[in-house]
Amino acid sequence: MDTDQLLASLGLTLGLPNLRFDDNGCARLAIDGAPALNFERDATGGLHLYSVLAPVPPEGREALYAQLLQGNLFGTSTAGASLAIDDIHGEVVLCTNVNAGQASASGFSAQVEAFVAAAEDWQGRISRAPAEDAPHSGQLVEPRLMSHFLRG
Repeated sequence: MDTDQLLASLGLTLGLPNLRFDDNGCARLAIDGAPALNFERDATGGLHLYSVLAPVPPEGREALYAQLLQGNLFGTSTAGASLAIDDIHGEVVLCTNVNAGQASASGFSAQVEAFVAAAEDWQGRISRAPAEDAPHSGQLVEPRLMSHFLRG
């Protein structure tokens, strides 16, 4: 499939048959209670999917950055997407890239659904005080989901 077909199939799945890219190769989808989904074609025929989660706060950045880095580990809490900082706009972003040529309509729909769940989860985590989710310096992070991985 190509990017146009993927977006059109997602639109049909969501009951939005007119979901299409604009002249700049961008589309935005607002879902009640969730961060907006942004879709952008890339130069290789792929698709960038991203959501803005929160502004970067003027204070407490170190704790936020630690929280985001921990969340990126192995992609287990981000549905395989990446947490990043958009320095130009001062925003925390969840982003991923989709290889349109290898994606199916159902696979893309499932990926978007998992992405939305991760975006909602991370928006909530970031909105709470960093101390609630981030360990204090010197504290070991409990291995939780990664306890079964072999680490050299």
